[in-house]
Amino acid sequence: MHRGHHLAYAMWGMAVLCISLAALRLYTRIRIVKFVGVEDYMYACTSLFFLLFTIFIQISVYHGLGQSYWTLSVDDTSNSIFWTYVANSFAVSGNAMAKLSMGLFLLRVVQFRWQKIALWTAVAITVGTSIALVVMLWNQTTPVQTSWDPLRTPGKWNLQIQPLTVGLGVWSSICDFFFAMFPWLFIRSLPMSQREKVILAGSMGLGVFAGACGIIRTVVLSKLNVFNFTLDFVPYFAWTGAEIAVAMVCIGIPTLRPLYIKTLGRNTTNACSNHHRTNDASELPQYTTHKRNNLNKCPPVRARDSGYSQASNISRPPIAYTKVRSESVDDVMSDSSKKQAGLIWVDNEVRIQEDVVEWPLQN
Repeated sequence: MHRGHHLAYAMWGMAVLCISLAALRLYTRIRIVKFVGVEDYMYACTSLFFLLFTIFIQISVYHGLGQSYWTLSVDDTSNSIFWTYVANSFAVSGNAMAKLSMGLFLLRVVQFRWQKIALWTAVAITVGTSIALVVMLWNQTTPVQTSWDPLRTPGKWNLQIQPLTVGLGVWSSICDFFFAMFPWLFIRSLPMSQREKVILAGSMGLGVFAGACGIIRTVVLSKLNVFNFTLDFVPYFAWTGAEIAVAMVCIGIPTLRPLYIKTLGRNTTNACSNHHRTNDASELPQYTTHKRNNLNKCPPVRARDSGYSQASNISRPPIAYTKVRSESVDDVMSDSSKKQAGLIWVDNEVRIQEDVVEWPLQN
């Protein structure tokens, strides 16, 4: 197993992570928050581009990526380099989309004009340089085929793309650090709980790891030997994928907060219900109870319309309110049927809890 296989396995693992995050985010925005913004579509497109990046890396590995250039056939070297060009195009575009998605997300919560200008400037420079890099990647030689098949297609080199790629890598790392630190400038003024603020700023603060991946990728690229492309460029593609994947984690975690709240509330309710069902039959239920007929020295109870008893200790998730309605067994059974049965009926007030999630970022 050579280095190309290791690269392919790592890329597929990151691709599964990105696709899963995108699916969960769309589900949260459509079914729970009931609002889908442009940044959500950009996030989904980023995951799609990352998947295509992974697929084309896999095709390149099949043709020889990860092995020495000089041990492969001419056809294999040509095909391997060509498919890395295709893969790199989607990687550069996906990286720009990730930055754009993060910028659009932050634009929904910033309040001051200078903050919006700073975000738009960072996003515009990233998108512009990424488009320029992709165009230059496919036009660095005349004819174009010379750049991936130099042994069989003589031609002229119009420019050296490696310096521009290094420059874009530096700027990408700067943007990662910028987006990681930027939320701390305005997070205190947002109308949300302290816990929400820490989660939002902390998750986006993970962008420092994306910036670290970008720095490593840039350093690796600056020291690569282009004359052994199929072997030496493997670390570059690995760190490129890592930077995009970490950025998607940073963007995805804050938007999944409503899904977490809803899931936590459902699990808490189910756990409470299971607990009451497993109680001994001789014990009274933990709900509000009262007897219709006072027989055999029964303890005094409150009237039906006197309200509910104190709720059980079910912790409610933050940024959610609880709708409670009650249904009594007494409403189902008629008075005549109870008298005929000759039994003492205990009416159990059943609490049905429904969590309604509110999310401050659903503009």
